[in-house]
Amino acid sequence: MNTQHGVALNICVAAALRRGIIDETEAGRLGLPSANLQSGFTLSGLGALAEASLTCDRVVQF
Repeated sequence: MNTQHGVALNICVAAALRRGIIDETEAGRLGLPSANLQSGFTLSGLGALAEASLTCDRVVQF
């Protein structure tokens, strides 16, 4: 969806870390050998959600 339609696929960083999902930045910060977040997805926080909700016409959450 990200590559075909240009949709931002933001993942809550707190929820992802609780479930063991990390990107390259978090893997480096935590001293882990590799990341497991699929390409196209981005770890983001509440600030990104608030900013996106101000500039879009709908938010899909699941």
